[in-house]
Amino acid sequence: MRTDVTPRDILLDRRIVERNIRKGVVTREEYERHLQTLPDVGSNAELIAARLGEREEAIDDDDDLDDEDDADDEG
Repeated sequence: MRTDVTPRDILLDRRIVERNIRKGVVTREEYERHLQTLPDVGSNAELIAARLGEREEAIDDDDDLDDEDDADDEG
């Protein structure tokens, strides 16, 4: 018989918790209790400013990710 060796925190990961609740692996109440135990880490956030439409200025000329596109544009 197989026993579940998955750590509980992984089962409660927000990306898969809804599936685990539907499957009956965890309960909604268990998930709510888990959320209440999480620390507030909002002070660790970093503000990032971005503007739409200014992508061209942000691209480095030495960036080789788009070299194939550049070759097509030149020829």
